[in-house]
Amino acid sequence: MSKQTITLPDGRQLGYLILGKGTPVIYFHGTTSSRLEIQLLKQLTTQNLKLMAVDRPGYGLSTYKPRKNLQDFNKDLNFLTNHLNLPQFNVLGWSGGGIFALTYIAHFPQQIKQGIIIGTPNLPFNASTAHNMPLAKYIMKLPFLGTTAMKNMRRQMLKTDDTEAFLRSKQGKRLLYSCSNRDLAFFSNPKWIKMMHNSMIEAFRQKESIKTILEEHQLFLKPWNLPLNRYGEKIHFWYGKEDKTCPVDNAYKIADKFECNNLEIFPKQGHYVMFDNLEQIAKIFL
Repeated sequence: MSKQTITLPDGRQLGYLILGKGTPVIYFHGTTSSRLEIQLLKQLTTQNLKLMAVDRPGYGLSTYKPRKNLQDFNKDLNFLTNHLNLPQFNVLGWSGGGIFALTYIAHFPQQIKQGIIIGTPNLPFNASTAHNMPLAKYIMKLPFLGTTAMKNMRRQMLKTDDTEAFLRSKQGKRLLYSCSNRDLAFFSNPKWIKMMHNSMIEAFRQKESIKTILEEHQLFLKPWNLPLNRYGEKIHFWYGKEDKTCPVDNAYKIADKFECNNLEIFPKQGHYVMFDNLEQIAKIFL
């Protein structure tokens, strides 16, 4: 396992984590998470895959930068891939991270071998369905409510690294409430939930993480502004039919938007469908 930072041309730090050796895969972590999320995918490294996760600005080790549009992160990622001498690579994006993955693929399709986008919202995202919480739309749209909610969440996250205590907290119960029955099976695994919890704690390392999360959600409320004719057959979209965090109707909308032929709906699975199908991910990338 290799934890690194690199200094960007404007002086900011960019944090990343590398696991394994072999065919390169850039991983785009979910919202309110960090590069540490890649530890949940460690099984893929036994399949001759080299996984690389990057903290987006404001998360983990990456210096905060205000988000003006989805494309801003592309420059940071290109600087890193040039530094690592990666002219081509695979892309894996989960949940909110899939939005940034799609944005990168749309602008730099020549650098992508294969891409898998999983449980990712169509834009503009219907905030009232986020995390199975009708109040989410108010938290996302009203800065005061959103800031207060994120401050409370950050305080709870940094208060203790006791995962069991977190699951008993208001934020933990809310997370479990947004899970399908199949998703809940992952939370019964102490090692799995500990890694997920640690990734979320790392997301809140900086005070600016609050602005980071709110700005990302506000970008998600806007329509797509991407070239739509560059995806081809190499992009795969996966969704769990029982997903409560990103309901499956997003799948059909995003497939229609991007004229996608590689859409797969997994019955009886939810937002964590990726972790149930790691072997299939490896087959696509190898």
